Amino acid sequence: MDAAVVAAAGEADAEAMSDWRYWLIVALWVVWGGYWIVSAIGIKRAVQKEPLLSRLPVLIGLVLAPCLLLAPSWFGKLVDRSFTWQTDVTYFPGLVITLCGLSFAIWARHALGANWSGRVVIKEDHELVTAGPYRWVRHPIYTGALLGFIGSALALGRAGGVCAVAIMLMIFARKISLEEKMLEQHFGERYAAYKRSTHALIPLIW
Repeated sequence: MDAAVVAAAGEADAEAMSDWRYWLIVALWVVWGGYWIVSAIGIKRAVQKEPLLSRLPVLIGLVLAPCLLLAPSWFGKLVDRSFTWQTDVTYFPGLVITLCGLSFAIWARHALGANWSGRVVIKEDHELVTAGPYRWVRHPIYTGALLGFIGSALALGRAGGVCAVAIMLMIFARKISLEEKMLEQHFGERYAAYKRSTHALIPLIW
């Protein structure tokens, strides 16, 4: 068989492999997003909200980060550069981290129930949830989502993924600060005691 034909076949196989690996990561995020949309039905009405102007940078970041993660080529060659060898050594650990992170976030979302909101708010009859993953961290949805971004960035191996992780970390740090101020005002000593017994985002560290 001609060497050029063999090389072309090898490149085609590599491209096909790359495609299914990429789309598997995308599929995990689509399933996660679908659950988020469905579970938002029937949530409690908000009685105190973060101002829209304060939320605007978060909204921009929440659009920008997934694009950097999943479509880095939109932002030029520098962002689309590989920082791994894109082999099984990096892909499958990244895939596992993504799956674990998104599953952890779904568990936390289920535990939060009707008290959840995408904005920093206080709900009607707002409950202080301390069950499920909230026993260990106060913001497990952010923990899980951040793990999802880290895992996907490792699996896909593009510089855009690293930028996406940095953006999400900044978003979560800001939201944690705002949420905790609001929850402390609403729950008082109950929330202060809960803070003393848990970590904000990363168990045993932060």
